[in-house]
Amino acid sequence: MDKTQDRRDQYRYARHDKLFVQVLASNEKVDVTNVTVLCHSCDASINGLKIELEVELAINSLVDLWVSFEGLEGKFYLRGHVCWCYKVDNSDSLYQIGIELEDVYATDYEIWIELLESFSD
Repeated sequence: MDKTQDRRDQYRYARHDKLFVQVLASNEKVDVTNVTVLCHSCDASINGLKIELEVELAINSLVDLWVSFEGLEGKFYLRGHVCWCYKVDNSDSLYQIGIELEDVYATDYEIWIELLESFSD
């Protein structure tokens, strides 16, 4: 996918929230499987997140996310998979990663949708 191509059909909200990512499964050998890594979001939509991370993640990796939404107490527990991963220009170890969220039992996905929809009101 071209870096400049935008394939989301939901509005992206510029965010800089702290979150933790854990890779549950990957088709490729990655050094961060079953390790929780701190990172930050770049933007968020109902269906996904763009995050910046200091490690590369394989496409289709299954990830758990714990998002601390700035201005709110607690964390959102979400699950998704990696759609794309690009090295940030002029950086030795920073990657931007697209995560497509999944509506999975026992996650906060429905609350996440309600929160983001409230921004458009």
